[in-house]
Amino acid sequence: MSTTKALSGLRPSRKRGGSPNSQGMNEYPIQSGKAANFFTGDIVCNDAGYVVALSAVTQKALGVFMGCRYVANGVPTWSQVWPSGTSATDAYALVMDDPSATFEVQADASCTIGDMNSLNFDVTLGAGSTVTGRSGFGVKAASRTTGSAMLRAISAIDEPGNDINVGAERAYPKLEVRIVRHIDAYISADASAN
Repeated sequence: MSTTKALSGLRPSRKRGGSPNSQGMNEYPIQSGKAANFFTGDIVCNDAGYVVALSAVTQKALGVFMGCRYVANGVPTWSQVWPSGTSATDAYALVMDDPSATFEVQADASCTIGDMNSLNFDVTLGAGSTVTGRSGFGVKAASRTTGSAMLRAISAIDEPGNDINVGAERAYPKLEVRIVRHIDAYISADASAN
């Protein structure tokens, strides 16, 4: 329900333009021993050719982490989480990197109909769960701006208890968003991926 704050990252929704979600994902390398957890639903970036979790709202997104595969101690592993410090070979993140993809994500505070398709938002960089594998990312409602930010709210998710026009239901609304600060939006502007 949108009356309870339970941030769980970004979940694929559809492709902009009305197309269904076609799972536009690719694999990107993860540096062995990387001292950071990545959770399903985290926004990830590129750092010198390796995937890293978003750590600053000014970074450019590669996409959304959907899981990983790696070989540790000779054992092939598939996981929803990259465990911090894992020493592994053949380590890859599965990333939904389609710049036209939209995602469902919860806001950390109230939003209104006036925010939809009008304002951009930063991301709440919450810690994920090693039990569920889910991210702790969400829309940072207080960051709404007409300037540059990571996400653009498209609409409220059409489900019972999530009516953005009802005060009691919009405390922590579930929103459909698109990534505004996607790396593909900056590809010709500069060479930096961060």
